[in-house]
Amino acid sequence: MTPSTPRPGRRVRGSATGRPVMAALDLLGRRWALRVLWELRDGALGFRPLQQRCGGMSSSVLQTRLIELQQGLLVVRHHDGSYELTRLGADLYQALRPLHRWSDRWAAAIDAIPPLVPEDHVCASCSLSYPETDIGAAADLLGSLPARYRRSVDGLSAATLRRRLEPGTWSITEYLCHVRDVFDVYADRINETLTQEHPVLEPMHNDRRAEQGHYNDQDVAEVLDALTERAIALKTLIMSIAPEQSHRTATRLPGEQRTLLWLVRQAAHEGIHHLGDIERQRVLASDRSAAAEDRS
Repeated sequence: MTPSTPRPGRRVRGSATGRPVMAALDLLGRRWALRVLWELRDGALGFRPLQQRCGGMSSSVLQTRLIELQQGLLVVRHHDGSYELTRLGADLYQALRPLHRWSDRWAAAIDAIPPLVPEDHVCASCSLSYPETDIGAAADLLGSLPARYRRSVDGLSAATLRRRLEPGTWSITEYLCHVRDVFDVYADRINETLTQEHPVLEPMHNDRRAEQGHYNDQDVAEVLDALTERAIALKTLIMSIAPEQSHRTATRLPGEQRTLLWLVRQAAHEGIHHLGDIERQRVLASDRSAAAEDRS
């Protein structure tokens, strides 16, 4: 093997001892290596057909990868100049198939996470304008929300609080639990952004959290008390942010970098937006109740 070809037992990327799995990952992680193996999965190919199958990569890069894969015992070159997977190479292709299936599930999980709204977002539903909401305004809004949430559920029956009235929506109780947790999560996110350089934020996974947390079974009075406590704590934290800190950044998924000011605005937006969701659910419940009385 040439010094550039990864080999078990020698230092490779990510491993000073060259554990076999790390040596294999070093080899397979090289540009075009996996593509070459993929294109050879159905049988032997000559150099030019293989190059075309690989999107017309440069001859020098393809030649380098083929040499490394031959030295790694994954590809063999026949006398007619064609290349084919060895038994080990074919075994590797089969071993990678579960990873391919896993990657589809991974992609689906990422795609299922709603994208973050932009820094200059204006909500068409609740009309909150991010550019017009500074830190002070966001703090004031958060401070007003606990009382408004209590009024929004006042007088509603237990059945109404826990009923999902429309497809794709939560019950009022589930919205309350979500907002309570949003305030907690955004306090953590703001603290991380204040204390770390460009932290990576964990997605909330809203539906999974609602299911695992049994949102719809929780006591509404206790949820409202916790929502109040967390709203006050979040407001206090936001008011402590210095103007020069508002441009600190965090990321969630690749390409989703947001400022600390955005996090503050988003927390306030979540609070006011879901208050509107609850109020719509209340109106819908009232309309259905009235319709039922008319039919009777």
